[in-house]
Amino acid sequence: MALFISSVSQIYAQNASCLRADSLLTEFKYSEALSEYMEKFENNKRDMKSATAMNAAIAAAQCDMDSLAIELVTYALDSDSTFYDERISVTELLEDCRLLPQWDALHDESERRLANARPEYDIPLRDALLEIYHSDQNPRGRVMMLYNSDPNNKEAMGLLWQEINHNDSINLCKTIELLDTYGWIPRSKVGTANQALFFVIQHATPDIIAKYISLFEAAAADDELPRNLYAKMYDRNQMYSGKPQRYGTQRVRKDPSTKEMVLWKIEEPENVNARRKEMNLTPLEDYPQ
Repeated sequence: MALFISSVSQIYAQNASCLRADSLLTEFKYSEALSEYMEKFENNKRDMKSATAMNAAIAAAQCDMDSLAIELVTYALDSDSTFYDERISVTELLEDCRLLPQWDALHDESERRLANARPEYDIPLRDALLEIYHSDQNPRGRVMMLYNSDPNNKEAMGLLWQEINHNDSINLCKTIELLDTYGWIPRSKVGTANQALFFVIQHATPDIIAKYISLFEAAAADDELPRNLYAKMYDRNQMYSGKPQRYGTQRVRKDPSTKEMVLWKIEEPENVNARRKEMNLTPLEDYPQ
């Protein structure tokens, strides 16, 4: 009986710790969340449930521990043969992980399971959107990695930007055709792969953003597009129009001759963090410089 009570207590403590960690994750306190996850499962990470391992992977990735993040995603998939998570395919929170060679196999396995579990999805359309998303985001991720590791390698940087510009021109044609054909593509049809539409238009010219921003505003209002993404598009559209941004997501060069970036002007700056919280953005002082 004592052993049973002890086991129940351990399970309760484990669940409570996971709840604390999950809560910290939603508050963008990634380091604290990761500590909670790893402390509870320090003896055997494989005791984590798949969803917990996936959340811990997000926290690890945001702490620049990409190898641990990949290990945790692997645990998540291995511990439950039916588990999948769309964040493996689409999320900025795992951006650097997607650039590592181990990631493709994890992505493909998660997508295979998703196709079986979500027969209502239009898988060919989802695949087309994922191809757009990854060809948009992955080269930009490699630019950031190169900038951090070898910022003076102008030749490699130039080649990456050639790839980005090439991909952007192709992706923009595809995305405009999709938007003009379908309008907003709902999650019920393609899952979170519809976020690809945002990233392509966000990188487009001011006139293109202005043309489609009302569509993205409606998608965000319907919880079809993460609010933090729409906030970035709204601010960029404001900036392109010479108006103050609302959420503090856009920066510009302080001087064309330097690389120093400063925030574009903000309306009612004293209230910006309240507005950022409404859009699921971290406080401005925590925003990466």
